[in-house]
Amino acid sequence: MGFKTPKIENKLLRKFSAYDHYVLGTKRKRHFEGTQAWIGLHPQILQTPYVDILEALDFLKSQDIKTITDIGAGYGRVGFVSSVLFPDAVFTGYEIVKERQVEGERVFKKNGINSAGIILQNVLDPVFDIPAADVYFIYDFSEKEDITEVLLKIGKSNKSKKILIAQGDRVSALMSKTFSHSWRKLKSMKKSGLTIYQSNSDNYETTEVKKI
Repeated sequence: MGFKTPKIENKLLRKFSAYDHYVLGTKRKRHFEGTQAWIGLHPQILQTPYVDILEALDFLKSQDIKTITDIGAGYGRVGFVSSVLFPDAVFTGYEIVKERQVEGERVFKKNGINSAGIILQNVLDPVFDIPAADVYFIYDFSEKEDITEVLLKIGKSNKSKKILIAQGDRVSALMSKTFSHSWRKLKSMKKSGLTIYQSNSDNYETTEVKKI
């Protein structure tokens, strides 16, 4: 697709401290206080394989999907796959690292994908509400408390039925325990580790946070 992912990630690591440590005596500070930007991970780890995204979205091909949102979109790979399977749908990704957001936007434009975009945004900002969508992607982007906050924001959107495509041990634990009454599992993708959920209701009680 023309991504310059390794070059950008190397440049970020020269500028900022790696996700798992802070280098004393250098000018490399943490990228963002209060959340995780995952600078220092291998570029391939940051990007879900296209085949995995395809498998998950293909499972939903019979549904009327008009909006797809990716929380922690990185370079926007989900947007490329969704533009093929759901050409009439609008893809919106949220990314906290500007360099990744700019690169994703550049490659969308280069490939003529006008229905997809990435917005520079910290989704944990208390004043930011995650817009309603038919499908959401979410990964283990941070600690359980942060993931819980995002799941609560998703639950408050005005869509009566929502699809959540999730990956990661922390998300899985939250969905099977804390949010089990709000979401039901539709499909587990054995190869990719992605799991698809559908909302049961919009009744997200604030007491769920206390169960962690």
